[in-house]
Amino acid sequence: MVSHDSTDLERFWTLKETLLPLEQWICAALEEDRARDDGTMVLFDPPVVRGRAVVTSRQQGVVCGTAAMAAVFEQLAADCQVIDRLSDGQPVVEGSVLLVVDGPLVSLLAGERTALNIGSHLSGIATRTEALVSRSHGVQILDTRKTLPGIRIFQKQAVRSGGGVSHRGDLAQFPMVKENHREWLQRLNPQFADDPAAEVAFIVTRLRQAEESRPIAIEVEDEISFRACLEQRVDIILVDNTSPELLSRWIEAATEAGLSLETSAIEASGGIDEATVSGHAAAGVSRISCGAITHSAAALDLTLRIDPVARSTG
Repeated sequence: MVSHDSTDLERFWTLKETLLPLEQWICAALEEDRARDDGTMVLFDPPVVRGRAVVTSRQQGVVCGTAAMAAVFEQLAADCQVIDRLSDGQPVVEGSVLLVVDGPLVSLLAGERTALNIGSHLSGIATRTEALVSRSHGVQILDTRKTLPGIRIFQKQAVRSGGGVSHRGDLAQFPMVKENHREWLQRLNPQFADDPAAEVAFIVTRLRQAEESRPIAIEVEDEISFRACLEQRVDIILVDNTSPELLSRWIEAATEAGLSLETSAIEASGGIDEATVSGHAAAGVSRISCGAITHSAAALDLTLRIDPVARSTG
């Protein structure tokens, strides 16, 4: 998990586990756009003339991905030079400059759309995340695995840039038993259908026998399963598609019954957005997960202009 301070957010772009996927992502995007085969390049003679690409925001938001945007131009021309860029997590308003890159004019033109697509997408996720974080009253906002194939690590970086927290990055990080798992456990073990407590006990026993060190997460949608998870000291209880009012009553009743809420992280999920996040936060949860911050975030509106580079008189 990466913290939200600017140093750690920037360090992400220098990690070995980031550099290769970033190169592959940009390479695939430029190849898809056939950026090196742009027919308009014959218009510029000599092709070595240099320009200055200036990326600005047309709206208020939170920045993520200027390092990736710069890498687009650097992959097209090794002599591209980053003059200035905003770090991930920085707020912007209309007219804010995010990135300035000097380089060959033909490379700046060829990489324009790819760079803007990346920056707009990642900054849109960061902006959407920040909108939920600002309404969550200190409760953690987590992402999910509802990400685009191949670029999950970058979308999760955008969530962190907006003040959110990374949930598990993949299926191997820790086991999460969800609705389909439980349905099939009941099909294969009919005795569990009317006995959620026995089902949860079976799940916990099996998983802890297999791997004691990793946390266990179980998704629930009914109070009996919720209580069973508390009794079994499940690490993460994912309460899905439950109203804040109902969840608050479950938590209150569990407390009155003497069940400890301190050994489990209670996480709300399912259809949570800017209008409902405050209610879920007030219900008494410690975490709120939201797939919409990655799969439905609107792109931040960015634009790029290319200015002339002042010639040296020396």
